[in-house]
Amino acid sequence: MNSLKRLTKIIRKSKRIVVATHFNPDSDGISATLACAHLILHYKRRKPVLYCHSPIPVKYQFLLGRTWQFVTELPASDLIIAVDSPRISRVFAHMGHIRSAHLDAKTIVNIDHHKSNNGFGEIRIVNKRASSTSEIMYTILTGLGIRIRKPLAEILYCGIYSDTGGFTYPNTTSESLRVAAELVGAGVQAGPLIKKLNAKTLDGTLLLSKVLNTIEIRNGIGSMYLTQAMLEKNDATMADSENFVSFLQAIEGVRVSVFLREEKKRTRISLRSDGIVDVDCLARRYGGGGHRLAAGVLMKKELRAAKRDMIRAIRAEMRKK
Repeated sequence: MNSLKRLTKIIRKSKRIVVATHFNPDSDGISATLACAHLILHYKRRKPVLYCHSPIPVKYQFLLGRTWQFVTELPASDLIIAVDSPRISRVFAHMGHIRSAHLDAKTIVNIDHHKSNNGFGEIRIVNKRASSTSEIMYTILTGLGIRIRKPLAEILYCGIYSDTGGFTYPNTTSESLRVAAELVGAGVQAGPLIKKLNAKTLDGTLLLSKVLNTIEIRNGIGSMYLTQAMLEKNDATMADSENFVSFLQAIEGVRVSVFLREEKKRTRISLRSDGIVDVDCLARRYGGGGHRLAAGVLMKKELRAAKRDMIRAIRAEMRKK
């Protein structure tokens, strides 16, 4: 029995379904979750519970419309479908949640596109060549003969657009462009959606100016950082800093970018590379992951120590080249 048949069979059989994405969700994770919810509605005529351990960023609330909302506490279920997550721990941020998930759910489904996916779940639909999990969800829906109307097409388009960096990242393929074209054919008007995806708050823009002032560039490695004090002073949130790292990677001469965000007793690091370093492999050493040119990691170290250790590791990798 192929994966799609197994997926539809377990959806039909299950009584309490949760669709979950990773904490600190991005557009692709949110869009793929909503697309999966539409899939479940097609077979069950009943809405699943949508779960994310972190609140949905304000800039992506438009994707939910008036129909959907996410919960931050995991309810009891007999099926969990995890989307856009290379490991189950990316969905359930605390070990207690992981134990609860395994106790309450008879089946876990893994739908993802990350190279670092570790193959968790009883049913796995993982395509590491896909640009995004939203692209995979499009393939699932069309493969099952489910018509994609304009509202769902817009959701899928946003996920693909964001994860390909507006169709500029190397993960942009002929397939992702074909899917995007078909979504436009289904009624998507790209301009208004892109404006919403790229919208910046005044607080976020002022925060960016502070972060850009921390830039250091040495031997092809660019770094910058964000502290809790900077957030408080600018009345901004961590979500306002999404995609800040792209400004660093765009600087001429920067081959690897390191954007550090200070959290309580730990540091979140976003990594970008032009290919000289596989930042996915690098991030996995520290429990993170992602893609060859874009990855992230959460280090249980204060910002200064995390910066020192990460830049040292990157230098070592660059010397090998």
